[in-house]
Amino acid sequence: MLKEDYVIFADSTFANNKDFTSQIGFAIVLANASNNANIVHWSLIKCKRVARSVLASELYAMVHGFDSAASIKSTITQPLHLTKPMPLVVFTDSKSLYECLVKLGTTQEKRLRIDLMCLRQIYEGQEIAEIKWIDGDSNPANAMTKSKPCRALQALLIRTSSMSTSTDGWRDL
Repeated sequence: MLKEDYVIFADSTFANNKDFTSQIGFAIVLANASNNANIVHWSLIKCKRVARSVLASELYAMVHGFDSAASIKSTITQPLHLTKPMPLVVFTDSKSLYECLVKLGTTQEKRLRIDLMCLRQIYEGQEIAEIKWIDGDSNPANAMTKSKPCRALQALLIRTSSMSTSTDGWRDL
């Protein structure tokens, strides 16, 4: 059997709305080792929390995406009685968020530290198998959040049902 992964692509735009709120979005993809991929769920919403920085809006998008992916993963895994759960891989195009999570960086914003610590704990507990930093042009969630979208969503996932990302950095547990 081929290795299958749940993949989350998270992205946001900081203060792009008329009322200076942020948009956060994610795409959850089920992919296998042959890079065949299908979108399982996606979301683009106005962030309900006040984001005071780009890092904050990117973090809120990742947390929202992880919550949805974890729910979907447990809904599928439990009834099927899978002995080995499918790994969850998170992609972000935010270098500062990637470094905060993987390289144990920190932030001056106290309210973000709780979300960062929760994601790190989930990562160390191996509920998230990998956190990868990718190029913004390879991030399908970019197509939902930017006014000049990249073509990754349409070209990779919708037309060809395949996933190919330009990974800039990663760390496996």
